[in-house]
Amino acid sequence: MKVTKLRRDTPTSELRIKRPQRKIALPTTEGIYFEKVKDIVSLSAEGNYTNIFKTDGRVVLVSKTLAEVEKMLRRHPNFVRIHRSFTVNLDLIVKYNRGKGGSVETETGSVITVSAGRKQDFLTALQRYFG
Repeated sequence: MKVTKLRRDTPTSELRIKRPQRKIALPTTEGIYFEKVKDIVSLSAEGNYTNIFKTDGRVVLVSKTLAEVEKMLRRHPNFVRIHRSFTVNLDLIVKYNRGKGGSVETETGSVITVSAGRKQDFLTALQRYFG
């Protein structure tokens, strides 16, 4: 945990503890949901909206594009785009099925296709993340 150095001329607004982001603020049509990042299984694009699939089976429709939600999660290397419309949490993958692009199975039982164009990037991300 990193703490900003305290100086006499440091404004109070800059005195924040820097720690890994545990929750993410998700704007919806009903308000803002605060969800634990570790509970997000995958993201799915739906036009200018994104479906967030959770470990408890809930789906939250967010008023942001997939790229915008990925940007919010950029500090989390476990989220990888595997298709034009899908991003997956590597921590919650159970199996990778080989094929032209292949597919991944998640802990919730979902099977998500890996596009042929993103297969190599996905396999590289797996190697980097899991060693």
